[in-house]
This record gives sequence, structure tokens and C-alpha cells, in this order.
Amino acid sequence: MKGFFQKLREGEQMLNIAGLTAAVMFLLAGPCWSLYAWAMDLGPGGWGGLAQPDTPAASSVAEMEGLERFTLRLQGTADEYPRLEYFFVDGVTYWVFPLDSGEQVAGRFTLENVQREKRDGIYQECYPVGAWREWDLTPEERAAVERDAPGLSTTGHYVDMVGRHRENITEARFKAGFWTLCLLAGLISILFTGFHQDRQKRKEADTTLPRDDLERWIVGIYAIWGQFFAQLGHRPDGRRDVEARRGPIRIGGQPMDDRGQKFTRETLEDSWEITSRQELYETVDYMSAGPGLHKCETQADRAWQLCRSMQLLGMGFTAGWYSRKEMVERSCQVGQVIQRHFRSWEELCEGFLEGFYTWRLGAYGPEDAQAALRERREIYRELRARPDSPYRLNWYFPMDPERRLRQEKQLSQLEK
Repeated sequence: MKGFFQKLREGEQMLNIAGLTAAVMFLLAGPCWSLYAWAMDLGPGGWGGLAQPDTPAASSVAEMEGLERFTLRLQGTADEYPRLEYFFVDGVTYWVFPLDSGEQVAGRFTLENVQREKRDGIYQECYPVGAWREWDLTPEERAAVERDAPGLSTTGHYVDMVGRHRENITEARFKAGFWTLCLLAGLISILFTGFHQDRQKRKEADTTLPRDDLERWIVGIYAIWGQFFAQLGHRPDGRRDVEARRGPIRIGGQPMDDRGQKFTRETLEDSWEITSRQELYETVDYMSAGPGLHKCETQADRAWQLCRSMQLLGMGFTAGWYSRKEMVERSCQVGQVIQRHFRSWEELCEGFLEGFYTWRLGAYGPEDAQAALRERREIYRELRARPDSPYRLNWYFPMDPERRLRQEKQLSQLEK
């Protein structure tokens, strides 16, 4: 159930991103269209746009030649709008416009920007804003125009009332495209956020992987417990993930992601009544250098105390209570004590298993203790067979964190 709610919270974050993107694209569509229309001269009064009350109306070729922008106004009859003749040039429609001067000119326009009204009982049309343009025709095209529209006053120029409107999109199409792009951007941001979160989780999980042989030796002290602990806390139903114990050997037995860190802290509180760095250090000192160790009568007792001391130091790091450097330094102190009391990995591990069985027997009875011991021994056999087994390291590996720092510094200088 906890895993379900965690995924639900992550899903809510994704939806929040999508919702924010939708709100932004809705609010920005209008201003972006205005900016685009201004840059492309697509707005009212712009070339090819709706004629405005102050747009001059040209009534002759001479007026067109003298105006940068103008409109054409034509009158129909009391029964219908003006009827215009038309012809084609290379598949493009041109219309023949009669002027008040008696002249006729060719022109192009966009139908959506033609304004129609009935004034004083007469149907009238006001055409889009146009400009007098030079007409670049081939000799063959010019001859065809003169044949199809013999009444034109000139074939050297025409009235362009299209401007960039035909080349560009309408406001509705622009906004639809803008919303589509923003939606895609939102989806990409969701995918990127998910990828980043997943990458961050993997990075956090890798934080508890040993970085060198010193850390591998430290983790090896409690690896039997660690690989058992690695099985726990993965599934909402509380069942073990058996494959996890064959996975990476980690500091503290868990990855340092949100789940692993939370589960480690809960375990420290529930099983050890430890809720802080200070309480953890006090427990470790008691078990590795205080009465907890001094009262031990057998090697099994000492192994049980010391292995768990090192285990706690790893768990405190996974819980996020102190730095890696501090964890290694404190672990080396316990490691020196372990090397004084034991002569090999086998002696330590066998002592730990015997100490575990004694504790389990007193807490849960013989049947449970035998089953739990068999599982720990199976983990021990698996660890010994692994290529990355910490038990392949020299038992008397130097417990010297300063030596590691010197080696890292030397490597850094060599890389430079």
C-alpha cells in the first residue's frame, strides 16, 4: 500500500507539470498570436488584412501608384453583390476589378478578409488592404492574360490583397498549432522529469555501493546480515525479494533512495530503538569498546557484538545521519578491534552464525532458529562463491582511511 501511494504521489507530480503546461499554453496563445501577426503584418490594417475605416480607398491606377496601402470598394446592385470576372495564371486565380476611373486592374485577395454590407439599399464589398505590385510574367503568361482579360488597363502591375495571409496561418490555426506544440512540450517535460527522477534514484541507490577494497572489507563484516536485509522492504505486501540478496553488496544493506533510507530508519527505530546519530554511536561504542564487548565469554559472542556494531555504522550512513568519510573512519576503528580478536574471515563468519543462532534460539525457539540459521548459511555460501566476494580480500587489510585519502589524491594528480 505504501508503494502504491508513493507511485500515486509521483503521478500527481507529473499531472501538476501537465496542468501547469496547459495553463501556460492557454494564457500565452493570444499574446503569441498578436506578436506573430504584428511581425508578419497579418493584423487588421496590415497587408492582406481587414481594411480599417482609415484605410484609403483607391479609385484609379494613379492613386494606387501613389499609395503604399489602400483598399478597393465596389458596389453591386439592390439585389446582389458585385460580380467579378476572373482568369488563371499558372493555376492562380486573378480577378478583374473595375475602378471608378473606368480603368480595370487585376488583383488577388483572401475571401475571409472581404467585408460585405448593404448600405442605402445597395450591396457593397470592401476588399482587404492591398498594394500595387509589379507583375512578373513570362511573355507567354502575359500573352495569355491579354487574351483572357482584354479589358485590363495594364499587365505590368496588379493589386496584391493577399500579402502574407496565404503564406501564413489564420489565428485559429495558429492557436491550435501553438496548443499542440505546448502539449508536446508538456509531454516531453513529463518524460524528462520521469527520466531525471529515475536517474536520480539510480544515482542515490549507487551511493551505498563500496567504492574501494577498504569499503568492501568493511561491508564484508556484516555481509551475511546485509544480503538478508537486502531482501526486505521492497514489496507492499511485506514479502521478501529473494533475488535482491544475490544483488549488489551494499553499505547498510539497502540503497540510499527514498524507500531504502526510510526502511533503514524504521528498522533502526523498531529493532534497536535508535532514532539519531548520537544514539547509534552510543550503541556502537557500548558493543565494540564497552561493556557489550567486555562481557563476552566466547568468540561467538564477540563476533555477534562486533559484526552488528559495523552493521549499525553502515545503516547510519544509509539513513543519512553522517557522511561517508565519517562512516569509514568509525568503521575502521571497529575493524581494528575485529582484527585483534579474529584471525580470518571464516573464523569471524562462523562465530557470527553461532552467535546469531544463540540469540535466535532464545528469542524464537529451536524450530525457528534452525530455519533462520539455514537461510543465513545459504547466504554465506553464496557470498563466498561470488566473484566480488569481500571474503577474497586479505583479512589483515589495513584499517587506515588516511591511506585511502592519500591514494585518491595521488590518482587525482595523475589524471591531471
